[in-house]
Amino acid sequence: MEQTTKITAHSGAEHTADNSLDFVRYALGLAVDALEVDVRRRADGVLALGHDAADEKSPTLEEVFALVAAHPSMCINCDLKMPGLEREVAALAQQAGLIGRLIFSGTVDAAACAADPALHEQAEIYLNIEEYVPDLYVNYRNIPDFELQAAAEIVAVCKRYDVRTVNINQVLVTRRLVRTLAQEGLELSAWTVNEDSELRWFLENGVRNITTREPSLALALRDRQAQA
Repeated sequence: MEQTTKITAHSGAEHTADNSLDFVRYALGLAVDALEVDVRRRADGVLALGHDAADEKSPTLEEVFALVAAHPSMCINCDLKMPGLEREVAALAQQAGLIGRLIFSGTVDAAACAADPALHEQAEIYLNIEEYVPDLYVNYRNIPDFELQAAAEIVAVCKRYDVRTVNINQVLVTRRLVRTLAQEGLELSAWTVNEDSELRWFLENGVRNITTREPSLALALRDRQAQA
């Protein structure tokens, strides 16, 4: 049986405010598989939501985890915006009862996660591959067959750190890249996919996850595909 593509609500989906409790509450009312928030450390040391910055007015990660914990089917993708947050985020998730529902993306130290068995079990990694493939966004336009060169580097990194899902900007994804990674046992999470035609393409090509600011549209398209 083919795996159903997961739908993740991007922070600020459907005209809610980015990294707000309003967004979290809104996403929790949808039939999405996960919601995504940006995580960083405030000046006072507290983990909070924020893409470029976080202050005392920013929702804390502890508040968000408490809301998500009340929805047992919901996972949460913590897009880490600063290095070195993995263990503290995982500890907060464990306290909230979210182990098995935690995803790391963004600035993730794959080596540190691989070296810590407990951490590796606590969170699934969607590895942002631009951290590991130099000049990815330039070379894919300029070098013939660069997607295959990138795929080889991606496979090597993922196997080294026991990562199974690659997190990549949707503009870089081709059918050949999806198939090449699949042949190596790797799955793909694409961000940020918002347009009807693009959502259809990713659903038809069987990626692991789509992160979108239009989750209601993505869910409707997925349901329609399942009924076809």
